[in-house]
Amino acid sequence: MTQQQYVAAPRSAGKLRAASAAVAALAALTMAPAHADPGLHFAYARDTGEGINKAELGLNWDTPYKWGNPQGWQLKVQGEVNVAHWDARRGTNQRDVWELGLSPILRLEKRGGSVVPFAEASVGVRLLSHTSTSDEHRFSTAFQFSDMVGLGVAFGPQQRIEAGVRYQHISNASIKRPNPGTDFLTGYVRYRF
Repeated sequence: MTQQQYVAAPRSAGKLRAASAAVAALAALTMAPAHADPGLHFAYARDTGEGINKAELGLNWDTPYKWGNPQGWQLKVQGEVNVAHWDARRGTNQRDVWELGLSPILRLEKRGGSVVPFAEASVGVRLLSHTSTSDEHRFSTAFQFSDMVGLGVAFGPQQRIEAGVRYQHISNASIKRPNPGTDFLTGYVRYRF
């Protein structure tokens, strides 16, 4: 091991500890006020540019932070955790990736009817099991950010069923290069308990 390699290892460990601390802090901040209507969702996503299919299982909940009319326009903050499997379908030396994520979500909805349309946006954090899906698609860090915008609708008895679409960009925000990022188009269904 060269001196340069020896010095790089502690720096990487320090970055991993910092990323872990950031995830833990965000989790504590986001989960502390969680109190109502947890929802379990299944999502399927594709990044056609990089040849990745993603299957995701997530837990979403309302926080007490709500503004507006409960029978009209309402803005609220939700929390969401997810675990996902990336199925790499393109490139040499393909490698599947596991993703663990945590996101606060800002959601605007029009309540008052049997169908509740909504728009949502989020910036969250992700931790990946590997830093590449192929030799051609390499991330420099396992710690990533997730930007998301989406549209959906809640319906059924007490609007417990939700369906939606999301555009999601995952990258490390240029913390370190290379930073190719990946862009998913996602469809999901959720049931609120």
